[in-house]
Amino acid sequence: MSSTQPTPPTDRAELERDIEQTRERLAATADALAAKADVKGQAQAKVEDLKAQVQHKAADVKDRAVTSVHGASDSAPGSPKQQSGALVGVVVAAVALTVVLLVRRRRRG
Repeated sequence: MSSTQPTPPTDRAELERDIEQTRERLAATADALAAKADVKGQAQAKVEDLKAQVQHKAADVKDRAVTSVHGASDSAPGSPKQQSGALVGVVVAAVALTVVLLVRRRRRG
């Protein structure tokens, strides 16, 4: 009957290297399983990613809004300060709505 297992090393140093390699593979496997089992950690990582995405998008929207306000015509109703205040309010509302929708979608998915 043939064995599918490799023959064990006979040299003590070789045996110790084999044991150390086995321990390293076992530790890597245990770490991978622990990471998969850490649902709370995975959820927190997703929340942090989502938060970073929203902050980045909010900064982009703000930059575009500021550019638009500065390029607004002088003939537009209200002062530029009033226009920028209204635009900032709209941007904040849009970002808040986006965050709420993304969080709801993540909870359902």
